[in-house]
Amino acid sequence: KLSRKTIIKKTAMVGLSTLLSRVLGVVREVLKVRYLGAGALADAFNMAFKIPNTLRKVFAEGALSASFIPTLISVQKKQDQDQVNKLMSLMFLFFEGALLALCFLIFWKASFVVSVLAPGFIQPGADPERFLAAVKLTRITIFFVFFVSSSALCAGALQSIHQFFIPTLGPILLNISFIAGLVISLYYKLPIEQFALFVLLGGLLQLILHVFAYFKNNFSLGLPDKKTFSNFKSILFKFLPCLLSMSAIEINLIIDQRFASYLPVGSISLLNYAFDFTRIALGVFAVAFSTVLLPHFSRVNEYAPKRLSFYLLESTKLIFWVTVPVALVMSFFGEKIFYTTLYCDNFPMEKVIQANIILSAFLVGSFFFSLNKILLSIYYSKHSTFLPTVISFLGT
Repeated sequence: KLSRKTIIKKTAMVGLSTLLSRVLGVVREVLKVRYLGAGALADAFNMAFKIPNTLRKVFAEGALSASFIPTLISVQKKQDQDQVNKLMSLMFLFFEGALLALCFLIFWKASFVVSVLAPGFIQPGADPERFLAAVKLTRITIFFVFFVSSSALCAGALQSIHQFFIPTLGPILLNISFIAGLVISLYYKLPIEQFALFVLLGGLLQLILHVFAYFKNNFSLGLPDKKTFSNFKSILFKFLPCLLSMSAIEINLIIDQRFASYLPVGSISLLNYAFDFTRIALGVFAVAFSTVLLPHFSRVNEYAPKRLSFYLLESTKLIFWVTVPVALVMSFFGEKIFYTTLYCDNFPMEKVIQANIILSAFLVGSFFFSLNKILLSIYYSKHSTFLPTVISFLGT
């Protein structure tokens, strides 16, 4: 059980770590604009990286974590650590095996995947080099999701025992690797394919960090038994509905990207740059808050489920007084933010103005997105997946 003070303290810790990650993310975006600009090559990279990044939101930070953390906590409370280790082993075998197979399938059919996700790249009159670059980069970056998804399984186990430091340190390490790759690529004028390898390196380093923390906190692996498969069925039953409800925003962004591929060159990049700045506000508080609350809600549901109403009310008040002022400030200063950080020869004033308009549109939904994260955490803590899935489907 966590007290209100402990929840706020852990949210602050996760939020500060996320803030550092987001600050590094701004540095990353500044360097990325210097390296790629907002043209055809930037569109190709952002489109290619969108595939593993979307899968990451589903398998690393979304449906998988939401479906297995409450079950893991329940197994810890009602069974024993040995059964937890066996369940984790089965999770690794099933989900990471399936994900690795999917990565190889996308590698094999990269041309088809790019043509489906960005049909504008192959329309008459489109630059063929943009399509070819997107295919090549997709084949390199797709395996990034395997590293971060494996990290997320370890992170979920750590979060179930209220260990949040290492899971929040992972993205920082990833951004450092990203920034190092951009600096080296800019200095030595490396081709974009070599820069993409730094993205993979960042994912690998994140996985090594999480595996070390996993074993250090007395988790291990074990041979699954009949009881393990019974627990796993519970996770799988919840995972499939969570797949849609937790991934609604990513599905919407993929649809946006499909439309943007038909628009003038650079449109996909503008969407990505604007949404990355939106993620700063969302990640520092909303995502951090829901990360801390999911395991807490799961424990509260075990001993006092009626208390969840109180937590919902308190959470709603808190996120309102944080997200609404932040959204208003970012909307008001959006043009100055983009001018200060991204304006350069590769990102002229016209792009600054367009990015600001897109940012303002995204920020309208920041409070509702944040509240939705809290509501989903409550539903999943109660092992309820059907209703949020239907609502997310209708919203999408």
